[in-house]
Amino acid sequence: MQDGSSWLAQSKSTVLTLLFSALIITLCGCTESVRKVSYVTDDASTLQAMSSKDNISSLQKKSAPDLVTFGFVYLANLNLKIAELHFVAAIDKDPTIVDAYIGLGRTEMLRGNYSGALINFSKARGLKPDYVPALVGEAQALRSEGKLNAAIKKVNEAMVVAPEDITVIKELAIIYDLMGKENLSGPLYLEITEKSPDQAASHNNLGLNYMVRGEYHEAILSFLQALELDRDNSRIKNNLASAYLLSGDQGSALKLFKVTLGEAEAYNNIGYLLMTQGLFDESEQALRKSLQLSPSHYVRAQENLDRLQEMRRSAQASRL
Repeated sequence: MQDGSSWLAQSKSTVLTLLFSALIITLCGCTESVRKVSYVTDDASTLQAMSSKDNISSLQKKSAPDLVTFGFVYLANLNLKIAELHFVAAIDKDPTIVDAYIGLGRTEMLRGNYSGALINFSKARGLKPDYVPALVGEAQALRSEGKLNAAIKKVNEAMVVAPEDITVIKELAIIYDLMGKENLSGPLYLEITEKSPDQAASHNNLGLNYMVRGEYHEAILSFLQALELDRDNSRIKNNLASAYLLSGDQGSALKLFKVTLGEAEAYNNIGYLLMTQGLFDESEQALRKSLQLSPSHYVRAQENLDRLQEMRRSAQASRL
């Protein structure tokens, strides 16, 4: 058996990866001076689209608030270029329209341009210092850059303004998780489920937090609640399968993984999670079953087998 603290750390890392891939986070954005207005874009196709007379004429007919409204609609559909055009046009009409900068910030967050996002959120705050979406946006951008202490300061500012706001509470919980303070984030996730009991994502996030803390029975109950609200969500089903496995119920885990991933991938996932628990023999059986089911192309199972052998050697060496 592998050293207990070692496999626990690996299990925690695995669950944290699940947590931050599953969390539904409100995103934010950025800008560079294209004209006299202080917004930023270096997207060539967006600049090209801005130069189209037809497009400019169409945007000029809309009011600044309408442009922002349409911009968020395009943003929700991940049409970042057109969303940006609308936010930029809104700022051209009214440089004091705060939500246009919020929109640009969220656009750049989706592009992974966190420093640019921070610029726009800061501009929004310059116009409206206590605006919660701007404060949370700054926190998200800083957190995405790994600047957790700076991020938590922004969240605390937002907490003073809106202590009951779910987006503020959730951002604080995420930062605590990244700091390794799951004992502090847990009550926050629970509070979110109490405030939004009809949201599957809230129960899913609470379940993932329970998994990080090793409270697998509570995690299973949370994932089951999430599935009651969103029965076709394969991500929640996979999280539930992981919780079943970590609690020792391999049969239920395998059944769910087969439904969501297919049989070969199901055994690969089972093998990997067993490996993180230091259950090397059981892990090898599952990984070899995965290879047997899909021998010609199942690269990940072989990679996990190679990793398993390395972990075995390390565990044996530590006992010498």
